[in-house]
Amino acid sequence: MQGTMVDRLVGMTPVDTMHPLTHHEILGLIEPFARDGRHVDLASSDRIKRCLVFKPIDHAGEDGQQAGIREILQLDNPRSGHYRLTRNLTLPSGLKATLRIEGPQPRDLLAHIATVPPHRHFRSASGVTIAVSYRLAPASKTAGNDPPPMQMVFTGGEARIEGLNLTLNDTTVKRYPASIEIVPEAGYAYELPEDLLAVLGRDWGLLRRRRAAWIGSVQARGKTLDRSRQIEGKLERLVVHLATTLTGPPSQFHETRLRARWGVALRRATPLLIFATLIAGAGSLCFVHIPDGSIMRFVTMFTPGVLMLGAFTRREIPSIEIPPLPRRSKAATWRRPLAVHQAP
Repeated sequence: MQGTMVDRLVGMTPVDTMHPLTHHEILGLIEPFARDGRHVDLASSDRIKRCLVFKPIDHAGEDGQQAGIREILQLDNPRSGHYRLTRNLTLPSGLKATLRIEGPQPRDLLAHIATVPPHRHFRSASGVTIAVSYRLAPASKTAGNDPPPMQMVFTGGEARIEGLNLTLNDTTVKRYPASIEIVPEAGYAYELPEDLLAVLGRDWGLLRRRRAAWIGSVQARGKTLDRSRQIEGKLERLVVHLATTLTGPPSQFHETRLRARWGVALRRATPLLIFATLIAGAGSLCFVHIPDGSIMRFVTMFTPGVLMLGAFTRREIPSIEIPPLPRRSKAATWRRPLAVHQAP
């Protein structure tokens, strides 16, 4: 009683401590799934974490690249009255895609999941299979008392291109870029230029080496659904770009993207040019007489501080650097096998 009164005073809700799933609860939760021909896999489930995993179902493929999609459903009950249903899809090649939905009624979640065919998650671009993951979220409310329809929101995608594992994951934070990760397959090394993705436009970030992988980013604007469509389209554009680029020699990338590479170098040099211009402008004020009380004196006094404040309040602080000039690679191929050290 005392804890409840304190919670009311501070405006908080007590933490719901839930017990492990009982046999009776499991029977109630799996009832709509059993009627749909789905059977629970108790060995893979976790009653303590209130997680039920269902036995896999194999779907016949529509073509050779998407044959044999394996589906596994997972139902989580993270808190009282709230459920999360995840459909995990896996191709024989290892590519994975998910569809996630949350709500108060498991039978409704299953009905919404069933409206999306498994093959909707897989597509082909330039001969490369792309696995795309989504979450189902209610659309904007419409007139009347009918529940709003569900819309598919892009959450991530993956593909395998010329020995590289590509992953693009979108963020739920507004105005933050989606993250890109490129990981080479075991036994091979790659030398990828920093501007490999940036040549696609201003929304694309540089590739940064992080141990054995490369990290990049791509920006999208607009509300949730608009952003989702933009990122999904950019994923397909990225796959086409990498498939086209990596099938040719590195020198071909320099020849076909030379103008775009110089544009990237100019964008990278822009913060340095602005900084140098400010320093030169501040130095030139020593030779200019500005009358007391003039608006120019006010502007020159506060402009550097405003510019610095604007730079440091950005989500991505601009890097002041001297960018490398675009150069033609002398390597014959993008990929080379790692040297194997044999014991004497």
